[in-house]
Amino acid sequence: MWRLQAPRHTDAEAYDASRSRLRNTNNIRTRLLAAREKILEATDDYRDKGTRQLLYRIAAHEEAPGEIAKDEMIRLYESGLRRVSAGRYIYDSIMALAPNGRCPYCGHRRVRQLDHFLPKSKYPTFSVAPLNLVPSCSDCNRDKLSGDADEIEDLPLHPYFEDVDGMTWLKAEIIEGPTAVFLYSVDRDSGLNIGDCNRLEGQFEVLGLDELYSTEANDLLSSIRLSLRRIFLAGGQNSVRDYLRGEYESAFADRRNSWRTAFFEASHQNEWFCGGGFEDPDLE
Repeated sequence: MWRLQAPRHTDAEAYDASRSRLRNTNNIRTRLLAAREKILEATDDYRDKGTRQLLYRIAAHEEAPGEIAKDEMIRLYESGLRRVSAGRYIYDSIMALAPNGRCPYCGHRRVRQLDHFLPKSKYPTFSVAPLNLVPSCSDCNRDKLSGDADEIEDLPLHPYFEDVDGMTWLKAEIIEGPTAVFLYSVDRDSGLNIGDCNRLEGQFEVLGLDELYSTEANDLLSSIRLSLRRIFLAGGQNSVRDYLRGEYESAFADRRNSWRTAFFEASHQNEWFCGGGFEDPDLE
């Protein structure tokens, strides 16, 4: 859900570098050269549709222009871009776009590989198009879209083309009980349009972000519980609230829609939590 700077390498540069040292099995290098113009026309169309949030209008297909088979385009990516090869510098450059090495889809786990935003198994033409390659953690890459996209809500938000960080759409809710539990969801009152909210909720479900964020929030609470107890004993509820508000402001300045920001926003606004709800009776 994080916006990323678009790759600086062009489609032509990635295509040519990937092709340059490919083994010429079945005359593949020659055929890729012959198909170059039409494939680059298709990637230009990808860029245009991505800018206008119309990528769902690109039909799934079994081969690239010029009768380049799907497995040949996948080989172009695997052998020409991903592995140590002439195009590896482009792969590494795109991986480095992730801020602090964090996955833009979940905003938490470390990036491990490049995700094909439109899967190469269904859209092989874009196997080495930089704008279709997004740094991703292994979990998000595995769980994300694997089928066709027939409408915009079938697609997650595209990190290179779409930005929803102007609104605070990620919220946490504290469930009161013997111990506080944090539940995460998309705030439909954030000001985002219905379509973006639907897509974010779909992304939440597909990637299991509610469970991921709740687990991380409960771990964070465990790690600061002793500090909160000491602050409470020294200054009471208001001191706890002031501390949590300061943590919220710091987290917000760093990343508006992160699970940590939502954690501290919910906690400093909750009277029960600031009044001792952060405790865990089982640990006493």
